[in-house]
Amino acid sequence: MDKYSSFSCTCVGASHLARKLICQDYSFESNNDSFVFAATADGHGSLQYLRTEKGSEFAVKAAYDCTEGFISSLEGAEDVLADETRRLSLFEQLWHDIVSRWREMILEDYTQHPFTEEELSRIPEKFSYYREMYMNGSYSDAYGTTLAFAAVTDTYAFCMQIGDGTCVTISSGGKAEEPVPRDKRCHDNITTSLCQDEAMDLGRCAFFAGDDIPAAIFLGTDGIENSYYSHEQLKEFYKELALNFSKNGLDKGFEQLTEFLPELSRMGSGDDVSCAGIYDPEALIACEESLSEVDIQAEPITVELVPEMLDEDGTDEE
Repeated sequence: MDKYSSFSCTCVGASHLARKLICQDYSFESNNDSFVFAATADGHGSLQYLRTEKGSEFAVKAAYDCTEGFISSLEGAEDVLADETRRLSLFEQLWHDIVSRWREMILEDYTQHPFTEEELSRIPEKFSYYREMYMNGSYSDAYGTTLAFAAVTDTYAFCMQIGDGTCVTISSGGKAEEPVPRDKRCHDNITTSLCQDEAMDLGRCAFFAGDDIPAAIFLGTDGIENSYYSHEQLKEFYKELALNFSKNGLDKGFEQLTEFLPELSRMGSGDDVSCAGIYDPEALIACEESLSEVDIQAEPITVELVPEMLDEDGTDEE
């Protein structure tokens, strides 16, 4: 779809570099003939989540595959989405398909590659019950991850999410908003996750049609969100990002973003950071004046970086 541009980027967090941990985030974007797609996923950082980096990758791939099938099935019948009851039912089914597909992918990985002694030995003693759980064949927590993604077609768009992180849209008037309902169960280092038994009931969604399709949709893992003091500052960050892409174009804007994210992690959350998005260049140019009206100085939090920092980051324990 030539009307839209898309991007995705992930960088390992400063505290993860200090602790020599693998990056657990994953991001992806695709722009094809029928829709544009962008996604981020954040694997759980604590050591008991042995294959969380695989879980985040599988989550994004499951979301893309199921979204492609969903949009294809509606081709020529998009009017059905105008009926709210029918629309909610369709999106509920899409979410169920994504969770089911993710579960199939982690089962295949676990079946082909059972947990090794080396993997199990990484689990801290205070979480030894995870080791026992994994040894008894309960494996899904090892792949725990959040997921957020967006898809845009010529006539409608939607965002879906489980867990923490933030979806921010830029309206045609240049206003930054968070359209996906917040999950009150996500706070501090606690998040809902695809690995939970009730994951099929935990998806949240936002839908847009016609002229209400945003000029931009941005997705960021909580490594970005937690680098700012407030959601108002966070939204100003995304407004500035939109303005940067509008003025400098995708290539230059993306280059500057990838240079900034490691510094954001170092000065802010210390966590892995991922950002992905879809935007309409012409629509952003049309609202540049509004995007320039920044009322809050979006400076990241400064923290002292030490190897012990974020010892429990990303856990989904409740």
